[in-house]
Amino acid sequence: MRKGRLFQVVCYLLERGQSTAAQMAGEFGVSVRTVYRDVETLNAAGIPIYAETGRGGGICLMKGFVMDRALLSKEERGDILNAIKERGEEFAGPTPAVLSEIAELFQLPAGEGLEVDLSGEGYAAKAGERFRLIQRAVIQHHCADITYAGPGGEPEKLDLMPLKLCCRAGGWYLKAYCTGAGEYRELSLSRIIKWKPGVDAFEPRSFPEERPAPLPETTRVILRFPREMADRVYEVFDGTLISQRKDGLLELRQDVPVEDRLIGRLLALGPGVKVAAPASLREELARRAREIYEAHK
Repeated sequence: MRKGRLFQVVCYLLERGQSTAAQMAGEFGVSVRTVYRDVETLNAAGIPIYAETGRGGGICLMKGFVMDRALLSKEERGDILNAIKERGEEFAGPTPAVLSEIAELFQLPAGEGLEVDLSGEGYAAKAGERFRLIQRAVIQHHCADITYAGPGGEPEKLDLMPLKLCCRAGGWYLKAYCTGAGEYRELSLSRIIKWKPGVDAFEPRSFPEERPAPLPETTRVILRFPREMADRVYEVFDGTLISQRKDGLLELRQDVPVEDRLIGRLLALGPGVKVAAPASLREELARRAREIYEAHK
């Protein structure tokens, strides 16, 4: 019953914009105290409802918000929407315009078909929860205050408008506008030390289009490895470029930039992978391996 009333509170405020606690208490047949308790529950669920004091004030729903899916399951949302549509004019329910808003309310494209697990090595235990907080801020256009590991590891305090989450080979990144510095930045999620949701909302804006970076210089790299390592190598390199040699080894030939990222990937693959070419990459890889050995022997 209470979950249904919470949904009705959201519908009510969507249609009317704002209302007093006394009016809402009469509408839903509960006490004023219960209305405020419901508002607190909705706020805790990530739905920005606030109270404006003074003449003309009341309980308001922030314009343009998107509701988090935690409040109702997919089945419950569908059942409620269908029930509202089927009952039609049997009660003073939401108008068609509000029904449209409710339908949009339940559509979170950033969450459909997307499951992100950041609980692996290299991430804090609550990395997954932090990702969901960031995702919610992006969807709901809510500001945030963060502590970020800047150049050299020096912590930075940043006030952000989170605009977009993107995933690349290097991991997850947040495109945001830094209000304090007045500039757009792309931030690595793994370098966000602290994330504090802000109380303010912002008008949606687009991240500036970036000019394509010049293509880096590439070198033909030839790797050889045993068949049992194929699954690991496929995760790092293009598997369509792998062929089998007569001696049973698998071989990969690919033109890639020879840089620190490539060397790090080869070190992570371990001694099973042999660099057949170029000789300069093989020598650099051996030098890095010796440095690691010397540091840990």
